[in-house]
Amino acid sequence: MTILGVVALVLVSIAWVGYPLAVTLLSWLRPGSASSPDQTLRSVSVVVATREAPAVVAGRVENLLSTTYPRDLLEVVVAVDAAVASDLSDYVAHLPSTVRVVRGDPPGGKALTLNAGVRATSSDTLVFADSAQRFDAGAISMLVTFLANAEFGAVSGAYRTSPAAGEFLPLRAFWRLETQIRRAEARLQGLVAVTGAIYAIRRRLWRPLPPGLICDDLYVPLHVAASGSRVGFCEEALASDPRTFDLRQEFSRKARTLTGLLQVCRWCPWVLLPWRNPVWLQFVCHKLLRLATPYLLVLSLVAVAPALANRAVAFWPAGAAALALLVMAAVARPTLTRRILNRATWVIWFLATPIVATFNAMHGRWDVWQEAAPAGSDASLTAARV
Repeated sequence: MTILGVVALVLVSIAWVGYPLAVTLLSWLRPGSASSPDQTLRSVSVVVATREAPAVVAGRVENLLSTTYPRDLLEVVVAVDAAVASDLSDYVAHLPSTVRVVRGDPPGGKALTLNAGVRATSSDTLVFADSAQRFDAGAISMLVTFLANAEFGAVSGAYRTSPAAGEFLPLRAFWRLETQIRRAEARLQGLVAVTGAIYAIRRRLWRPLPPGLICDDLYVPLHVAASGSRVGFCEEALASDPRTFDLRQEFSRKARTLTGLLQVCRWCPWVLLPWRNPVWLQFVCHKLLRLATPYLLVLSLVAVAPALANRAVAFWPAGAAALALLVMAAVARPTLTRRILNRATWVIWFLATPIVATFNAMHGRWDVWQEAAPAGSDASLTAARV
């Protein structure tokens, strides 16, 4: 294998093994952040950006208003995507009079809908929520308490899927790894990305989102970090998603997220500069090396191909015997074989998402929100899991 192939394998190992281990070990050595003695409850504005039907939004707002946070300190603003609704009367009729309903900025899209929602708020602390999930009763209180520590400018909550969505082992393992990395990053320097379905930010650190932005949950925390504040992770603040996602939908969500990553790199090139991006190392190891994984694997295979070709003649009997054993095992255990093939198919699709994202970025195809809706749900502005 050439040096180039070795380097490619090393980079893949760093992305999926080395970096998670290193950041976890280093986080154990860092003392936890001291809690702020100021635990005063403050006025909070919750912004729900949506394109769902009024009845669905009403259920979401009911959940927000039923949290343990004091009602007199809780402001809820519903921003409806301009692309799907020009008349807000149905929304106003379905919602309590205390909830403010605004129309997103034209021509529409999540970024412009969020901008309109934030402009309509009056609090110094902003909490962002999507219409599909449900907050645990204490979620908002935990986010606000976390931000009482002055070194944090934003904080992400945690995302929890329904049991049915978590039965698929590779996907469940991936999200456990992702949660551990976020936990460690938050303890060390700060998160690179937040969970779009539940996060909070100090209003003074908010900046209007550019039209067509795909991932506010990546754009916002990177700008918070650039301002000198940290982005924390509050695992106890939970947003639960009752929906289930099949393989095709997970593929679309991941491709959309990675397209958003490339969009941020193209629109905000300073994130690629270590002297401009305070979380540059995390950004490279956690995000960019994952994006590059299929290309690095192909490069390593090309590097090792000549050596394999030279030894193919010597090892063909062993290869033929192994193939025969696999065929016999498939015939003997068809159910197990199908299960293994399903897992292998998921891995292949997962590795293909960066290629789709690269194609989108090369062609400036940023309008990737029009994907298949999850089972049991209408199309929505729900945030992709970064």
